[in-house]
Amino acid sequence: MSVATEKTAQQTAQSLTLRDLVKTYASRGRDAVTAVKGIDLDIEPGELVALLGPSGCGKTTTLRMIAGLETVTSGSIKIGDREISQLPAAKREVGVGFESYALYPPLSVRDNLLYGLKARKVKGAEQMVASISDRLEMNDLLDLRPAGLSSGQKQRVALARALVRNPPVLLLDEPLSHLDASARNRVRRELKVLQREFGYTTIVVTHDQVEALSLADRLAVMDGGVVQQFGTPDEVFDDPANLFVAGFVGEPQINVLPGVVRVDSGRARVEIGSGAGSLETAVTGVADGTHVTVGIRPQDCALSARGGDGIEATVAYFEHLLEFGLATSTVAGIEEGIVVQTPAEQTYEPEQQVTVTAAPERVYLFDKDSGERLR
Repeated sequence: MSVATEKTAQQTAQSLTLRDLVKTYASRGRDAVTAVKGIDLDIEPGELVALLGPSGCGKTTTLRMIAGLETVTSGSIKIGDREISQLPAAKREVGVGFESYALYPPLSVRDNLLYGLKARKVKGAEQMVASISDRLEMNDLLDLRPAGLSSGQKQRVALARALVRNPPVLLLDEPLSHLDASARNRVRRELKVLQREFGYTTIVVTHDQVEALSLADRLAVMDGGVVQQFGTPDEVFDDPANLFVAGFVGEPQINVLPGVVRVDSGRARVEIGSGAGSLETAVTGVADGTHVTVGIRPQDCALSARGGDGIEATVAYFEHLLEFGLATSTVAGIEEGIVVQTPAEQTYEPEQQVTVTAAPERVYLFDKDSGERLR
């Protein structure tokens, strides 16, 4: 990156701070609904943060409040030291890319990209459009109108329109959702490069964990209008705060099993199933006999021939997925099966007797009722 570009990035990048941000929808004759319940986030200048969660968790509402498209019920939004929560959208200096595209039908793609720049009388607008079009591989679309574009092409134009403004804060709502797999991978890589090069402080809203894990510096995992965990992808994956985060982040999905803790000489093991065995865990603050929910990721499990420490299980079925295999096994006394990710060279047959093991530090325990992590 050139010295000039580095200076531009440094000048552009600003922090984004959310404090006790609340959004409540109220209408006459109906109960009020609180979609966002007091969010606190500190996003560093130039950082890319993903808001990750299921539909209805409040992530898009949060983004729309930052953009000025939803009123704020209470709380604070700051870009740098500037409070923007009560400013109109046009004065917030944010770039927004919508899942619904929001393109002007009568205008060509080129004019859609130029529209906002010309309205603000930005110098060099044509060159800015040419540069972003080249970077996003859409030069062949510039003379077309939105009606002649596929959904994936419209998504790319909407992304380019948000990026071309070089905003200090960039907000993207499901920016890659309508692209095919090949285009999604290319545009995802290019988006990351552009964000790093130009210093955008960026929030990406997505329900796609692969997109979030590969793009984001940090993730805010949301559910029920609350940030359940905010951390780096490694922190969220390897050290989940609760059962929801553990279950939502990670593919294949984490195994969730009932268990009973047994403590002997200060060392804890968790019994799973009826006489099927137990696994050692690194958890220390749980009393003997406590009923818990056990979480073990398929990637952290291993299978061996029946015998030794571990959980005795019977293979129900085996899926060979070229790069690895997935063995689903049943355990006496529980309805839940245990899924184990196996090396590509291994195969297992139905009814094969096996033992499931896992490293103690990868055997997570959660409170049976609240789902909070036990440590």
